[in-house]
Amino acid sequence: MTQEKSASPPPAAEAGIESPRGFGRLLKRSGPAFLAGGLNIGSATVTNSVLLASATGFVFGWVFIPAVLATYAATLVCVRITAVAQRDPIDAIRTFVNPAVGVINGVAIILVNLVFFAVNAVLAGAALNALIPAVPTRLWAGIAIVITAVLALLPGRIGVVSSMLKWLIIGLALAYLASLFVVPVDWLGFLQHTFTPTLPTSQAEVLLFTAVLGSALAINVPVAQAYASRASGYGPATLRLARFETGAANLILFFVQIAVLAVVASTLFPQGLEVTSALAAASALEPIAGPFATALFALGLLGACISTLIVQTQVTGYVTADLLGWDRDLGSRRFKIVQVVMLGAGLLIPLLNLDPFSWTPWGAAFNSTFMPIGIATWWYLANKTSIMGRYRAGVGLNILIGVAMLIATTAALRFWYVTLFGG
Repeated sequence: MTQEKSASPPPAAEAGIESPRGFGRLLKRSGPAFLAGGLNIGSATVTNSVLLASATGFVFGWVFIPAVLATYAATLVCVRITAVAQRDPIDAIRTFVNPAVGVINGVAIILVNLVFFAVNAVLAGAALNALIPAVPTRLWAGIAIVITAVLALLPGRIGVVSSMLKWLIIGLALAYLASLFVVPVDWLGFLQHTFTPTLPTSQAEVLLFTAVLGSALAINVPVAQAYASRASGYGPATLRLARFETGAANLILFFVQIAVLAVVASTLFPQGLEVTSALAAASALEPIAGPFATALFALGLLGACISTLIVQTQVTGYVTADLLGWDRDLGSRRFKIVQVVMLGAGLLIPLLNLDPFSWTPWGAAFNSTFMPIGIATWWYLANKTSIMGRYRAGVGLNILIGVAMLIATTAALRFWYVTLFGG
């Protein structure tokens, strides 16, 4: 098991007292969930929300509810196990389930991070190019990675990174909130159609529907929050804080998805403009809502990309340390070397003019396959009295995990069916 050196435990975990009471105090103490939110409220979420809304309007907006619910449940149970057992996520699987299963999950998380790190670097470059077209996208992608390096390699504790990401994500949500006032939103259509469950029928609709589920159900999100929680000294006494911040981060995720849906379904869908990316949506908005709306949308995508890039470097360091049995110290040379290697690999993408989007099916394959496996593993561990004691899962949590398992398994089966049989 890795040893904790990255931060002193907060008072709630150290003294065994309860987490702070009151919304303001809970929000101030929150952090790990927003680090995980940097992954979840990322470019994949924004892009898939754009694709769904431009192709189908408001009718499938309700899919955001099961997507966020499953993410919340999976993350909550993973963090709960980590806080109570005082073991890192991969270490817990190796110790209490099977060593090989732990290693396979760890390797899958690293591969997912590498693939989508490259994708996010290119998307960040494209977002910057949309704001300042005079600079080539490849150069902007390199600059985005340098910005990420400066932020991700900040000296100090995990609390510094978590706090920075918390305010970055809140700022991102405010950017999308502003877009609702800039763009003429069809609120009547939104209220009439968004939350009425309608199932997709065509192959194209099914693919868009499951893509939204798949982008939210990322295997690295629960473990990212679990690692950050351990690094922040979370224990059984901090579970209420963990529930609060997990809920808050997922509500922001839901809001971002809904804001993107409202903007795109109100503007591009009625015009018959079915776009292929979030940046294409930003460009298409200009003649409808003006250049300010385009800039806001591009800024939102840029913020999503940068936050994701930062967290991916942190998570890769944590998982590598967990797999190799290193001390988990954010300031250690080995931890920084892992992060620098990942950042260097990302820089090769624009330098060699590679196309990371061709790798996304592999990243999606790992996500779709390992998220149900992860949920099933955490479900098993959460119900073991020998591990969880009086904190073992109750009826309500078991129902919540069961629903998450059903959603994740459905998304995985649909992904592989479409991949193997084409429809």
